[in-house]
Amino acid sequence: MTRTRSAGSALDPIALSMLSVSLAASLILVAIEAPVLDARWVPALVALTLAAGAWRIWLSTRNSDIRVRRVGFWPALISGALLVMISPVYGLYAFLGYLEAPLVARGGQRLAAMIFTAATCAFAQIGGMRSPLWSWRLYALVFAVNVGIALLIMTFEHQRERTMRELERAIAEQRASEERNGRLQDQLLAQARDVGMQEERARLSREIHDTVAQSLVGIITQLEAASDITALDHTTRLRLVTTTARDALGEARRAVHALASPRLDDDDLSTALTRLVHQITESSGIDVKFALYGEPTPAPYDAHLLRICQEALSNVAHHADASRVMVTLDYSVEEVRLDIRDDGCGFNPAFTHSGHGLPGIRQRIADSGGVLEIETSVGGGCTISAAVPR
Repeated sequence: MTRTRSAGSALDPIALSMLSVSLAASLILVAIEAPVLDARWVPALVALTLAAGAWRIWLSTRNSDIRVRRVGFWPALISGALLVMISPVYGLYAFLGYLEAPLVARGGQRLAAMIFTAATCAFAQIGGMRSPLWSWRLYALVFAVNVGIALLIMTFEHQRERTMRELERAIAEQRASEERNGRLQDQLLAQARDVGMQEERARLSREIHDTVAQSLVGIITQLEAASDITALDHTTRLRLVTTTARDALGEARRAVHALASPRLDDDDLSTALTRLVHQITESSGIDVKFALYGEPTPAPYDAHLLRICQEALSNVAHHADASRVMVTLDYSVEEVRLDIRDDGCGFNPAFTHSGHGLPGIRQRIADSGGVLEIETSVGGGCTISAAVPR
């Protein structure tokens, strides 16, 4: 529809110009009494020319309605044939049928219009029946040539239409693909938001478990033991409870803001681990030692290693029934390795634990792109090795 309107609109000024040229040529032939034109046909020629021109102008104003153009095309084509029969000069106007029929007509109507145009043009090209060249054989030959031209034009037009259809289909597919990509992008963004929320919830859960929950467990342990000790030890226990409670309060505030542990705000990792080992020794009575190898420098995953050590020591204090623990921190060129070895009862690594301890450690190692190794057996103690890139 759009192609037909645009092509038809572009063709009307050409058709009207050819009508003007044909009319002027006819008037000149009348003035010089050309033998190819009978003067008695001049009034009819002028009237028919004006009528055809007016019809064309009216059709050009209705170019948005293809049905009107298809119906109006035939009177214009027939008027052109009548003008050619009066004066072959109007063959210029009749030739417009070759250009307009493929744009307006369809199917059998297009073929009929092209053959009709070929017959009209062949008649004009040999000068009409008053021409000394006129003969039915010559007319048939010229008509055959014009039919070939018509078929060639139809072939080109068919190829053009097929190319346009393929182009429109490609554009439609591209738009559909863009819409699908847009919907897919929205889905991916929504999924990314959901995954981010879930990861943040899991991270905060680990933070709370590794800090507040463990501190509260320590407080409860100290309070339970307070009833069976002397007054002096009772004061010491209360002091440890107060210290642990304050640490828990600080950790809780920091977890709410999703920040790193305050243990690393002012200290490096080795200092924070030294403080953690001392605290575990005082609160649990386990002999915990710490050793440092290499030159300590700040690394991207120091907080992860601190939390891993905190979780491992908490598990030892509450589940391992150990008497000695050795914590080592080793700085190499490419990685930082943390080892926690205890002489406790160990555990079955195939057993699925319901707590946050080991899953939290594994998740932190996965987040940091490090490597986790656990060596343990029932009654044989446990060694946890966590290595993260520097």
